[in-house]
Amino acid sequence: MLSRLQFLVEGFFEWSAGVFKKAGLSPNSITFLSFILAVITSALYAAGLSPMVLWFAAVVSLVLSGYFDALDGAMARRFRLVTQTGGVLDSILDRIGEISIYSGLAVGGLVDFRLALWALSAALMVSYVRARAEIEGVTMKGVGIAERPERLLVLLVATILAPISKNDALGWGMGLIAVLASATVLERVYVVTRRLSG
Repeated sequence: MLSRLQFLVEGFFEWSAGVFKKAGLSPNSITFLSFILAVITSALYAAGLSPMVLWFAAVVSLVLSGYFDALDGAMARRFRLVTQTGGVLDSILDRIGEISIYSGLAVGGLVDFRLALWALSAALMVSYVRARAEIEGVTMKGVGIAERPERLLVLLVATILAPISKNDALGWGMGLIAVLASATVLERVYVVTRRLSG
């Protein structure tokens, strides 16, 4: 869904891409940076977000992970550095990073293990259906309400609200991700089967 509004922030990310390119960073290094920040966020969740300094660090690391996750593609496109290796690396590290984050939430006791497993399974299926559909020539970008940016946004809001809700917001956020991601899987399956059969 948010991918449809990408044009609103393209200027900012193109400017940012220029800054990091001048600093000597490549799209792949930005991808690794996003992944490392995702792992750090996972470790902070696993620690239970207590004391408050850990909560604040988790919010910052999650924001930066999402920012760099969007930046690597913008840099690759702007400077014509798009490669098959970079695309594969980005997809793999995105999945591992998301697995790490949801696992951290479960290990830290911030959300129910079963809910985290449902949300993670649905999130991975969202990506899998897109990948499988695009092998058949069906574009899935923008199809569904819970692509990766939306999931990160829900998790970020839930994390911000965690201290004042005694972590209940994280449970509600994870539940929302699970439901919306599942709905996205169903919508994508419907769209791809309809386009392939039509």
